Amino acid sequence: MNTPLARRWRVESDTDLGADSRRFWLANCFLIIVALTSLAYALINFFYFKAIPLAVVELGFFVIVVLALADMRVNRNIERSAWVTVLSCGLLSAFFFWYVQAGVSAAVWTVFFAIVNFFLLGTRKGLPVYLVFFAVILSLTLSYRNDWPALSGAALTNILGAMMAFGAAAYYQERSREAAYHRIEALANQDSLTGISNRRHFLQRFERVRQALCNLDRPYALVLIDIDNFKAINDAHGHAVGDQVIVAVTQRLLSAVRAQDLVARLGGEEFCVLLYDCGDGAAWRRAEKLRLAVGVEPVSVESQSVHVTISAGVAVGDPQSQGFNEMFADADVHLYAAKAKGRDQVVGQ
Repeated sequence: MNTPLARRWRVESDTDLGADSRRFWLANCFLIIVALTSLAYALINFFYFKAIPLAVVELGFFVIVVLALADMRVNRNIERSAWVTVLSCGLLSAFFFWYVQAGVSAAVWTVFFAIVNFFLLGTRKGLPVYLVFFAVILSLTLSYRNDWPALSGAALTNILGAMMAFGAAAYYQERSREAAYHRIEALANQDSLTGISNRRHFLQRFERVRQALCNLDRPYALVLIDIDNFKAINDAHGHAVGDQVIVAVTQRLLSAVRAQDLVARLGGEEFCVLLYDCGDGAAWRRAEKLRLAVGVEPVSVESQSVHVTISAGVAVGDPQSQGFNEMFADADVHLYAAKAKGRDQVVGQ
């Protein structure tokens, strides 16, 4: 390696928000649309139709959505804002349906609720909410079907049928989007060759672990690993064999770590292991266990036997004062020391 790892993989303090950032901006735009719509209808119902109670409820809904927007922007609590908006929208739709006695296109807003609900809550949380909302509208239609003129004829069937159809459509559309997102997220987080975490996912997990261990006041350790003389392996056996060696090393590393530890491939022959709740001495012993697991026997690839060893640098840190950059720099220094001492060894705490 010609360039120190710490320089090549240095990161800023901010983590990649990924899905949270995308969801934040989508929800932000959606809530603005809902707020403006509720305000417009409140003014129309107040000044044009003189429907004072309805206008007051819609204005109240507008205030609630604005407060949810402000809360989301200040605290970035998307989940809370989503629940407030969905519940308020559901209550407003049901109230409007009852207030106009299912007339004046009231069913349109019951259909619109399906979109709001699944968009903001997703399928897992949104489905039970929509079923409760559907049950409320069903109860109203059955209770007043003989008293409300708007429910005469085929209107009852059309309203309930539209709610079921649009609810199902919104559910499966959101489910498809979630499945597609999870597939993309998996591809973005996994190393394509080995299937373990890549650099991006490792950095995200690192920050989450750091925050958790800060609360517990527990140390953590970072182990940087390099396959020794990997270029020589590629030159002697070819890149296909080199790839298989990387896969074999990955499997041996995974077999030697605890379930809670995280193994990631940073690129090429470079790996990184995050050891949870691991202090001085214990971190070195765990890294030595990794070294022994990799070098226990040659790697057999396509009738060829390849002797493989690793060098490792270990850094132990206090999560309250040492982040990724500091830990990585320390481990990088120790890794180069291990290589300078002849490779196939562990240097560090």
